Amino acid sequence: MRIPAVAMGFLLLLPPGAAQAQTPLRDAYLRRFVGKPAPPFALKDVKGTRVSLSDYRGKVVLLNFWYSACFPCRAETPALITLYRAYESRGLVVLGINTDALIMADDQGRMLRNFLDTFNIPYPVLIADRKLYEDYGRTPIAPITLLVDRQGTIARVFWGATHGPDFETAVRPYLDARAAGTPAPAAGPAP
Repeated sequence: MRIPAVAMGFLLLLPPGAAQAQTPLRDAYLRRFVGKPAPPFALKDVKGTRVSLSDYRGKVVLLNFWYSACFPCRAETPALITLYRAYESRGLVVLGINTDALIMADDQGRMLRNFLDTFNIPYPVLIADRKLYEDYGRTPIAPITLLVDRQGTIARVFWGATHGPDFETAVRPYLDARAAGTPAPAAGPAP
């Protein structure tokens, strides 16, 4: 496939400090969202069912923004599937929010269908609209995942692809707090 080769070539051409150049953007994003209420939304999933963030009040929610041509998004998806299957019964919700229609409209959903066929994602995959995209700061990196606590507050932001153990380490205290009847941990920075 030609796309992976082109993408890899692009990554190899990035200057060594490219990741650090995103630090001000990342810091501004964290200041804007961490500790604040998650912006409400109601979107259709890939099956046409309307899904609202408010449907999951009282649960721990991971909002995972991604697009189908994103290689880090593809790499991260199996970890999210595993995490969801392991903790769904304890109140974890994962909502995949696909931005293909906003950033690669010419594709007309072909890559999304391929992505869904490849991964057989068990959690809802929602189709982002322009309002959501703007409300969540135009999701400046992909993937980006926001941890929303049981009260609807954004507790943490995962900037870029995240490994399964990092998700699990962040999510478990929020799930355990409910089980133990203790307050949830204070909002923390992204890993």
